[in-house]
Amino acid sequence: MSRGITPSAFDSSSAPEVNASAPVVSNPLAVILSSSTRNSVEPGTTFTIGVTVSNRSGQSVIAQVFLDKLPTQLRQWCSVSQEYLALAPGQSGEVIFPVRIPLEALPETYSYAVVVDAPDQDYPPRLYAQYLQILPSSQEVSSENDPTFVVQLPTTVAAPAAIQRGESLPIQVMVYNRSDRVDRFRLRCPDLPPTWFRIDYPRDDEGVGLVLVADSLRLNPKSQGQILLTFHPPFETKAGRFDPTIQLISENEPDLGLLDVIYLELLPVYTLQPVFQTIVGRVGSQAGIFEIWLDNGGNTDREIVVDANDSEEGDLCTCTLSANPVQVLPQMRRQVRLQVKPKKWWRRPWFGGAKVINLRVVLRDRHEYPLPNSVLQGVLMWSPRPWWQVWPLILLALGTAGLVLYALWWWLFKPPVLPSIAEFFAEDSQYAAADGDIVRVGWTIADPERIRNLRLVGRSPDGMVISGPLDYEFTENELPVGLQPFCLLDADQLQCRNVQTDARQPGTYTFELILTPDSRRRVSPPSSTSDPVVIDPIPQPMVSQFGPVDLVYQETLPSNPFVSESSAEGAPPATEITLQWMIEYPENLRALTLEGRTADGTSIGQVNYNFVSSSGASIEIPPALQPYCTFTAILECVGVPTGIQQAGDYTFDLTTTPIFAGTEPIAPVPTDVIKILPLPPAIARFQVNGENAQPKYLIPVDQGQPAPVVELAWDVLGGSGTV
Repeated sequence: MSRGITPSAFDSSSAPEVNASAPVVSNPLAVILSSSTRNSVEPGTTFTIGVTVSNRSGQSVIAQVFLDKLPTQLRQWCSVSQEYLALAPGQSGEVIFPVRIPLEALPETYSYAVVVDAPDQDYPPRLYAQYLQILPSSQEVSSENDPTFVVQLPTTVAAPAAIQRGESLPIQVMVYNRSDRVDRFRLRCPDLPPTWFRIDYPRDDEGVGLVLVADSLRLNPKSQGQILLTFHPPFETKAGRFDPTIQLISENEPDLGLLDVIYLELLPVYTLQPVFQTIVGRVGSQAGIFEIWLDNGGNTDREIVVDANDSEEGDLCTCTLSANPVQVLPQMRRQVRLQVKPKKWWRRPWFGGAKVINLRVVLRDRHEYPLPNSVLQGVLMWSPRPWWQVWPLILLALGTAGLVLYALWWWLFKPPVLPSIAEFFAEDSQYAAADGDIVRVGWTIADPERIRNLRLVGRSPDGMVISGPLDYEFTENELPVGLQPFCLLDADQLQCRNVQTDARQPGTYTFELILTPDSRRRVSPPSSTSDPVVIDPIPQPMVSQFGPVDLVYQETLPSNPFVSESSAEGAPPATEITLQWMIEYPENLRALTLEGRTADGTSIGQVNYNFVSSSGASIEIPPALQPYCTFTAILECVGVPTGIQQAGDYTFDLTTTPIFAGTEPIAPVPTDVIKILPLPPAIARFQVNGENAQPKYLIPVDQGQPAPVVELAWDVLGGSGTV
């Protein structure tokens, strides 16, 4: 069985949005809600919802009354959930919605809403949050031997137990075992999450000196005990009514419906901290910008109406709010932007200090909840008019004499306007030398009529000149030939885009534009520097893998049938060392150099492979490597022969030569030590007296006669190490 949380306030999520700039239209429909009971009924009865609507306007209205947000159970029990009323001016009407509660209904609390709307009128609908509580049936009769329990803190719908936020409420539950058997009882609160409450049972004594923490209450026949139920709602829980059901479960009689309802009320906390911040507080002809921060530290939904004005002047400024009213949920912060623009231009100061406009922001809670600080103060500074607006008045006051003096100063003493660099930049911050990119720059120069020379210089990070200098001479205010494809020149400014430099080598550049004005006065030429520009170098070919096909080889002799197979055990049957390698960026590879060395470092020769075609226009695999290499995104070669067959220890170095040489030489890549094991010696022929030797010989020797002569002949085959 589950229970919902009883709503007790207006549901702001269903209310229509309010436009801060639109006028507030009052609803002419007056609504009175009534019911057959006090929202608590027993199973088997009928609960009626009555809605009386009165038309207080001067025209006829068709009112729509319906039940919204109905749970599935209430929707099944309520046969009619929507009605219409045609009301003349000053007329009232009533709608009745019957809800028939079946006998098998379990104790539960259901939330729903009553909505009254006039679809044909421009009025916002009205929504009223309601609830219906199904009580345990009073017809349930318990046996005199059934266990019972009593809640020591009695609560009712009219008098719920109050809980402050952050505090706990202990409740004693007395349990009576009226049966003739030992029983265990457990208390449950299925309507609330486990973080809401704690259940403490008395400890069980299991002999002398042994006390166990119990998860139930053990009672002997005809005895009683108590269970401590402590409610501690989480800190972030909203204020309101909660009617949880508690259930006592008997271990002997698990099917008994031992239920009771506890009525709780979490008291509201109205903590709202407003803060007034200035974003743009000094203005001329534009609007000032302020922010109002509303921090809801309480546990109730706040709906704040904001009223802003200039407190002293009354109607000097126009105040515009980004949202009004403002919905602030518990433990949340909302921001409201306020724009204040002075509208009476003739009251702006002509000269001197700025005009101080005091702002006053008044906060009001729509539900009349308390506000600790409902009035906020701010200041808007209205700057005086610029000098060009005051200048005509000064000219009128000075008269003709002032005009003459001004004309003389203008023609004789005013210094000429010199050009200045408004902006200077590189068109891109990164280029690639592999694409043949050239760094391009752009600039904007104000008042270009007196330009004599422009110089463009590129420097390295240590200050050395590595690009330019490029000089552009201006004659009679005409564009140089080198700038004509890239620049536009008029009386106000010179705009140049994508001007080519001579920077094409890899490296980091910082460009400087130096402007030399055409003036007889000695002035330092203005200059401007760009952000660093990087030209990425061409990727160099790189050996990612290099080594032999096998690390150990066995020396063999051609056409040698006498070599023992056991002597070559553990070594591959190869006759010479073969290599394999993988090279990245092979498109930039000019040549490969392969050099072999003995164990003491003595060179045994090198081989050069040229990858540039005879025409020099493309990269191709040399004929000597074509049977062993493939050329795709990488160059992969497998089984390249070296011709080395003699026993010994060898290493090989592979060096790449790029098409475009880098700043640092490329180091050779060595292999591990490669071994060619010597071939063990073997007897190819062994003869006795010109015949192949037999396993045994009997040589007769006569007494007194010389010993017979035995002729032996043999051939031994072996590798380079056989002596």
